[in-house]
Amino acid sequence: MEHRAGWDATFSAPKSVSLTALVGGDENVRLAHRESVKVALEQLEHYTQARIGGNHPAETTGKFITAKFEHDTARPVDGYVAPQLHTHAVVFNVTERDNGQPRAIQPQSLFASQQFATAIYQSELTYRLRQLGYEITVGRSGAPEIKGYSQEYLDASSPRSQQIRAYLERTGRTGSEAAEIAAHSTRDRKEIHSPREVMAAHRKLAADYGHQADAVVRAARERLQHQQQPLQTIDRVRESLTFSRDKNFEREAVVDERALIRDGLRRGMGEVTYAQVRGNLDARLASGEFQTVERSQSLPARQFTTAKTIAAEHEILRRVEEGRNQIAPVLARQQAIAVSDQHSQLNRAQQRVVEDVLSSPDHIQAIQGYAGAGKTTTLSVIRNAAEAQGYTVEGFAPTSRAAHQLGQAGIESVTLQGFLARSVKPDAPEQKHFYFVDESSLASTNQMHGFLARLGPNDRVLLIGDTRQHQGVEAGRPFEQLQEAGMRTARLDEIVRQRDPALKSAVEMLAKGQASTALDALQQQGRVREIPNAEERIRTIAKAYAESPEKTLIVSPDNASRRELNLAVREELKAHGTVAPDDRSFRVLVQRQDMTGAERTWASHYEVGDIVRFARGSKATGIEAGSYGTVVAINPAANLLSVEKATGEIATYAPRRLAGVSVYREIDREFSVGDRIQFTAPDKTLGVANRDLAVIESIAPEGRVTARL
Repeated sequence: MEHRAGWDATFSAPKSVSLTALVGGDENVRLAHRESVKVALEQLEHYTQARIGGNHPAETTGKFITAKFEHDTARPVDGYVAPQLHTHAVVFNVTERDNGQPRAIQPQSLFASQQFATAIYQSELTYRLRQLGYEITVGRSGAPEIKGYSQEYLDASSPRSQQIRAYLERTGRTGSEAAEIAAHSTRDRKEIHSPREVMAAHRKLAADYGHQADAVVRAARERLQHQQQPLQTIDRVRESLTFSRDKNFEREAVVDERALIRDGLRRGMGEVTYAQVRGNLDARLASGEFQTVERSQSLPARQFTTAKTIAAEHEILRRVEEGRNQIAPVLARQQAIAVSDQHSQLNRAQQRVVEDVLSSPDHIQAIQGYAGAGKTTTLSVIRNAAEAQGYTVEGFAPTSRAAHQLGQAGIESVTLQGFLARSVKPDAPEQKHFYFVDESSLASTNQMHGFLARLGPNDRVLLIGDTRQHQGVEAGRPFEQLQEAGMRTARLDEIVRQRDPALKSAVEMLAKGQASTALDALQQQGRVREIPNAEERIRTIAKAYAESPEKTLIVSPDNASRRELNLAVREELKAHGTVAPDDRSFRVLVQRQDMTGAERTWASHYEVGDIVRFARGSKATGIEAGSYGTVVAINPAANLLSVEKATGEIATYAPRRLAGVSVYREIDREFSVGDRIQFTAPDKTLGVANRDLAVIESIAPEGRVTARL
């Protein structure tokens, strides 16, 4: 009974497609669905893996057995069985190795391929429907919908979806897991209806809305008689895969082939087929644009990088290598030792770092350090010594918070992005810079490449960070790669923040990646407290924070608990008098983190109501740099956006021709005096940078806020 029999991969046609096939009676639409499911399953099968057991990695077999069950109704709601064309593909939990041995399937690969298979199904279905003369539009969830149906009829034909949405709204939950729970919690018992009864109910509802399915089928057949078959050009296929490349490689240096094909199909939905995108990928792989990365045996799909990414990584490594032993040290070794000896507050690890950095003959070097190891004090000593030798010391970091922390060491600092965006003014030949780059593990390959390209012959760079901490949002891990390649690296590895020996020992274990041992130690020390009851847990956390805000860090695993914790903390802070009791509601902008740079160049990825901030202006459209606009209309076919400017004028432009934009959504948020706020965009008028923090000091009756950075 412990053996799982299999998995149900369900392919559901969009509602308009179901109505066309089942109510409109176009059997070709049902066949299009059936063929699209077949293509998706054939490709999904290639990534099947066998579970070997023990410590052995999964083995790719590329073989499974599937039984398909095609259904044409949804579960009943109040006695009505709505039309819903869908196929249950039951994948049996068995596969066969090359030696003929049967094995259970490793399910992770199937789950990782879900979006890939869905994209193939939707793309193939859209392509076939267009060949049948149907006009297609994008539905609520991005799936293709056949034009010609009113939203009222689609909603009336989707009582099950309405039932699930109502449950989610009532419980305040969101996400796929919540929707699955809602589906199980709300479903009625299955009922047996004859085909005649089912069709009679469909036709009755169709009559109430003007027999739209019949009209859609007639219009498609008339259109098919006059339309020319669209020419499939390699340009459209190439454009789709190029979009996928730009989107995926913006944030990852190595990308799974399934992700590349998935996003290429979504970009060219209905105009390109899976076979065409796969063929274009293979051709560009052969040309050298994409390169295969050696992958772990447990990965079922090919992993790709780009020639551009590899070239940038090689250039970074080359600059570091060529800068080795090429510059006079800031101080001779003995002088550096003398400087460290002058600061009795330094421990031995800090002294060693000061000596190594000041006496290094390399243009580019690094400090690899634990959190709480006294970095600020160490950097302050290095800065003083460098400035005494005529260096201009400047600091950079990928985030404004890290740049602010460098400022605590007396180093004038800005964000790395801000430095790369400003124009370069040539320095005097004798000018010497010493650049400190903090949180270097967050810097992407492109950022590091652009930064090192700006170095002068007398400049030095100190990269500071911890390879065990988070990587950057954008692609690449240059800080780690440079250390692996032998960059001279000083190690700041003695914790000074924790004074208690037992606690310090646990923190050191965590810093070395010994999480299980460290947690056991903290448990034995009585420092771990588990509270099973959710309400009590949130209340306890909020009280602990309110008692010591500056020394308390709350980590939340999901957005739902984050919102609950923030609300509870604010109430506790109000009770303590830290935050004023009266709230004011404001409309604030929240950045759309889901959009990559590639997606911001296509109108179809925007939504009406989005707020766009233009970092650069355009004389042709009358858009000023730094201004904001509200999206009022989208034309995906022509790739045009219409935005309403602050003046009330409408500007229409192609987003791919106006780079440097940020996209936000407006939400209501409550604020009180004492609240901390964070800015998500720079504003010269206010004098704030991206991610700057401030505390609200007053809120005027008309809504004007005064805050202290």
